[in-house]
Amino acid sequence: MGTDVQRDHRALKLSRREWFTRCLQAGGAASGALLLGAGCHFPTPTSLGIVAPSPQWLPPPRAARLSTDVWRVLNRAAFGPTPGLVAAVADIGIAHWLEDQLADAMPEDPYLTWHVSGLDTLQTEQDDPNELFAEPNEQLVIETGKAALLRAIYSRHQLREVMADFWANHFNIYALKLDGRALIPTDTERVIRRHVFGRFEEMLQASARSPAMLTYLDNRDNKKGIPNENYARELMELHTVGVHSGYTQYDIMQVARCFTGWSVGSGFREAQFVFRPQWHDEGAKQVPFLHLSLPPNGGQRDGEKVLSALAHHPATAHFLAAKLCRHFLGSEPPALVERAARAYLKSDTSIRALLRPILLDGLTNADLCQPVLKRPLDLVVSALRCFAAETDAGDGLQTHLANMGQPLYQWPMPDGFPEKTSAWASALLPRWQFAFALATQGIPRTRIDLEAPLKARKGGEAQMVDVYVEAVFGRPAEAQELARVRGLLHGHFRRARSAGVPDEVCKAELVALMLAAPEFQWKG
Repeated sequence: MGTDVQRDHRALKLSRREWFTRCLQAGGAASGALLLGAGCHFPTPTSLGIVAPSPQWLPPPRAARLSTDVWRVLNRAAFGPTPGLVAAVADIGIAHWLEDQLADAMPEDPYLTWHVSGLDTLQTEQDDPNELFAEPNEQLVIETGKAALLRAIYSRHQLREVMADFWANHFNIYALKLDGRALIPTDTERVIRRHVFGRFEEMLQASARSPAMLTYLDNRDNKKGIPNENYARELMELHTVGVHSGYTQYDIMQVARCFTGWSVGSGFREAQFVFRPQWHDEGAKQVPFLHLSLPPNGGQRDGEKVLSALAHHPATAHFLAAKLCRHFLGSEPPALVERAARAYLKSDTSIRALLRPILLDGLTNADLCQPVLKRPLDLVVSALRCFAAETDAGDGLQTHLANMGQPLYQWPMPDGFPEKTSAWASALLPRWQFAFALATQGIPRTRIDLEAPLKARKGGEAQMVDVYVEAVFGRPAEAQELARVRGLLHGHFRRARSAGVPDEVCKAELVALMLAAPEFQWKG
């Protein structure tokens, strides 16, 4: 038997705990080397006086109902709590925190700003989007994902990041189709993030002019005489009024005619929207569903009028309100959907006005909220946030997202990554693998400090399980809804100690089991 084969054979005989111990040791060493560098002397945030915020390991409020309400809000209007955030939000009040998030006025943390602005892809997008076509495809995909993950993990503007992800799925674009990799960074920054809390009509108008969207849904080749209906169909079905609103195939055909000539430049303008008059169908158009009668020679205004009519249509208001209720609440309370839709229409399509009743009246009412399974992105970010992880959000982390089924910007269909539980519930093994990799420092350039909460809370061995329970779940260890998992963890801890399991392995096992538990996998 050859040496390599013998080594592999011996590896197969390792117990699960021996494997766990070796992963912990190897992962910790690798993470340390990668985080500290190997003799490199590039500028760092610390060398420039930019310091990461220190975690505040404050215990959650002992009032079970209050801590559960705050935890629910932070798992839905944010990507999960960070150390001490449950206590901080409980102190100022949930409604106050939500209003602050809706105002979106606080300064961003300079540590995050430094990391995101340092990405080559984002710098190029700001300077000259056309130059993105010269960047390597892999770098474009990884760095666009990095920006999204770093913001979700570290931003103070958590509601903004949740909504940026929501709109990126609502106006989904597949990065691997045609020029998507080079065009999505500009769409993300100038369509999604620029309008995340603004007027929906402005976002819709910007999306219709986005080279990424025009390319993905084939409108860049939409010409008179041979109209391409793909964008018109998805515009109505997915972006605005919804498939059951009553429009017909004739309406789609007429809308497609309105967008003939809406295209993308070439040469030095290949990352820019252009209107090609010679391609536009200048005949009169009727869109019965929208009560639009467009005279001949309307030019680019034909498409603009369609977008405005769709944005202000009552069906769009209802469609967006219902979709946002499902996203935040896991349900569609009819009265709340109607109230949010009315607020949207009365405010000239304001997204903030649309959100306010859903968040302040819906999310704060436990009776209106149903359990929601975390999608892979929510799971990964919430796990990193609860331990104040250090990460570069690079390919090491993104590989786990892909294994769980959510590689960022790579959903091929125009409907965006699904939110239904059935779409994610069958892929449990990659979720558990992520939990164990994170707890054992097994993700390159990503690290969590398992000692920090114990030191901060002065928790000895007897309190270890409960300190970790409160760190991971953001609620008092004695909370009734945590009784099952807490009992299992205490039992596991006693058995591990009796078996002489090393201290660092025992801690990593506890944290991994918590992150893999149903109580963490769901937004309660």
